[in-house]
Amino acid sequence: MDGFLGTSAKLGSDLALVSSLVLAAVAAFGVWRGRRRRISIHCPIMATAALLHWIPVLAIMIPAWLAAAGGNSKLTGPLSLVPIFHGLLGGFTQLLMTYTVTRMYWVERLPPEKPIWLMRTTAIFWLLTITGGIAVYLVTYVL
Repeated sequence: MDGFLGTSAKLGSDLALVSSLVLAAVAAFGVWRGRRRRISIHCPIMATAALLHWIPVLAIMIPAWLAAAGGNSKLTGPLSLVPIFHGLLGGFTQLLMTYTVTRMYWVERLPPEKPIWLMRTTAIFWLLTITGGIAVYLVTYVL
C-alpha cells in the first residue's frame, strides 16, 4: 500500500516520519516545560515521547535499515550511505534517550551525578536524528 504523503514511500515510511515528527514536537513541548521549571509536567512528557518512539523504531525503522544495510535500497553511490549513517546515529540516540529517561525518571542513582549535560546532549542528538530522518525520506522518496 502506498503512503499518504503523496510520495513513492510506503505507508510504513510515511507513518514513521509523521510519528517521529509528532513525538519530536511533544518532546519540544516537554523541553519548554522543563525550561520553565515545570518539572512535574516535563518528566512524564519526555518519558512518554522517548518510550513511544520505540514503536516506529522497532516496527518500521529497524527493518528498513536492515534492508538498506543489506544493499536493498533505492539509493546508489554515496547517497546509499545516508540511511546507514542515520540508522547508526538513530540507534545510538534511541538508546541514549532511553537511558536518560530511565536515569531521570526512575533510577536517579545512575550516573552522571549532575545530569543536565546528559539531557542537553540527548536533545541535540535527537534533533540531529530527526533532521537525518527527514533527509533520508527526502532523498529516498522525493528527490
